[in-house]
Amino acid sequence: MMVYLLLAVDFPARALKSIDKIRRGFLWKGRRDVRGGHCLVAWPKVTRPWFLGGLGISHLQHLGWSLRLRWLWLQKTEPDKTWAFLPVKAQHQVQAFFDAAVVTVVGNGKNTIFWKDRWLTDQSLETHYPHLFKAVTARGRKRKVSDALENRSWILDIKGALTVEVLAEYLQLWDLLEGVELQSEIEDTHIWSFSASGNFTTKSAYEALFIGSIHFEPWERIWKTWAPSKCKSSFGQWPTRNAGQLTD
Repeated sequence: MMVYLLLAVDFPARALKSIDKIRRGFLWKGRRDVRGGHCLVAWPKVTRPWFLGGLGISHLQHLGWSLRLRWLWLQKTEPDKTWAFLPVKAQHQVQAFFDAAVVTVVGNGKNTIFWKDRWLTDQSLETHYPHLFKAVTARGRKRKVSDALENRSWILDIKGALTVEVLAEYLQLWDLLEGVELQSEIEDTHIWSFSASGNFTTKSAYEALFIGSIHFEPWERIWKTWAPSKCKSSFGQWPTRNAGQLTD
């Protein structure tokens, strides 16, 4: 049930904290409430994946974000679906992560947003040319690549003040676009950067949200030991390996 709720609802931080308090109590003492001294390892550490030194218990905020990222991916890659025309409201952090995680190989340019998708450089044109982007009309910011390049419509969308910075970025973008040729028979391809296949998975999105955490080398020896069941206690070894992380 919790997964379905996280798929659709952005829980307030206070609600997630209350749920985590119950989960923490159940983990360490098997009851609803525990005191800080009962918690042997910091909760953010507990909710990391096994290979990052955690217990693999879901980080609720990260789980919610990764589930809602799927809606953005489906909207981008399956635009003909009936529901794809409905607005998908995503938190700023979720949308920013999605924009940074998806790279587009342009074919006909009909399913790629000229200013906001990463299709021409390693950044979106919005990010690469910030002064120029500010001078673009609201309608122009939503143009697809195919529309923007047709008769150089992207130029007509520039309505703001032509400062030195805007003109410099305009000339740079002009030169960059000179080498672009669309292929009318080929669909645009969107690539998810965090999976080998290039396809989105909730698992890859969830794990990507932990980028920056240190890989926990002994995790396989703890969780995949071949010792007889009566001789091993993975959970018993785990807090010892995380000694020094006592917290409430």
